[in-house]
Amino acid sequence: MRKSNVNRLNCRIHFFKTEMIKNDYGDRVPKDIVLFSCWAEFFGQSIQNKISAIGTVFEDTVFFNVPIQMQKQLKKEPLKIRYKDQDYKVMDVGPSNDKDLVRITAEVVS
Repeated sequence: MRKSNVNRLNCRIHFFKTEMIKNDYGDRVPKDIVLFSCWAEFFGQSIQNKISAIGTVFEDTVFFNVPIQMQKQLKKEPLKIRYKDQDYKVMDVGPSNDKDLVRITAEVVS
């Protein structure tokens, strides 16, 4: 990774999946299992994009740029991201404007 990207990746995100496990009483309950973490760059939507996205599938969409080395791990299974106590569902993993980064499109999970 180039040195110019080091300062851009300034937030820590955690990738997890939700599995059903048995608790002490034998009931199946959902449990979040953190798979891995990495440094990322966070992009929210601009005010203009938020207004134009109201009522569409892109209403609660955000973007993360992560190092390209993470691309293989991201395509294995459906994942969720936890950033600042908010959960996001990974919708798409695609190329970024920077050749050393991969852009993740994610939707807020409520």
